[in-house]
Amino acid sequence: MDKDKETRKKLLECAMKEFKEKGYMKASLRNICKDAGVTTGALYFFFKDKEDLFGNLVAEPLKKLEKILVVHFIEEMAASKQLAGKKLDVSEIAKKQGFDDDYEIAQNVVRFLFENKDAFDLLLTRAQGSSYENIVDHMVDMAEMHYSKMYAAMKGYKSSRNLTKEDKFIVHWMSHDQIDIFIHIVTHCKDVKEAEKQLKNMLAYMIGGWMAVINNK
Repeated sequence: MDKDKETRKKLLECAMKEFKEKGYMKASLRNICKDAGVTTGALYFFFKDKEDLFGNLVAEPLKKLEKILVVHFIEEMAASKQLAGKKLDVSEIAKKQGFDDDYEIAQNVVRFLFENKDAFDLLLTRAQGSSYENIVDHMVDMAEMHYSKMYAAMKGYKSSRNLTKEDKFIVHWMSHDQIDIFIHIVTHCKDVKEAEKQLKNMLAYMIGGWMAVINNK
């Protein structure tokens, strides 16, 4: 590894430590440079500012997570259209839509979160003051856009534009709930093994609640 790559790697390591200990707002670039054994000028050679430095720690994992979710949303939407208008209980949904498939996708998300736990810890607990401070709202918006379409399809509406005020309320709440499941897991479980033990029950709760609402007249 050449000297520039070593310096950049060291700065990122020290920045991760500083951001995790103090959060974005209180983190000091001066301290980061001191810990890395470089001048502030060296830091600005690699990064434009504190925001850019923080982004280099979290942007790529976040982008990959969004891609995983988008692929899942597309597949889930296709499956939901096949079930549109059919009154099915949770066990039938599990068979037709594939609880195992949902669990596998959720398991992949959980594993990815733990593989990049430092980055997601920053995003979820240390991002206040940065452009990422509303990341949870962003993820909820992604989920809500998807679940609005899915809800409309399964309820027999022509499109999500036909959702009532009551429909939109429950979809918004369930979207928050969906994202909160993964936030709770990554912030409360000590490792992937513990997370996977909790995941099946949490997913069963989510699917059961979703189908109860869909079947409710």
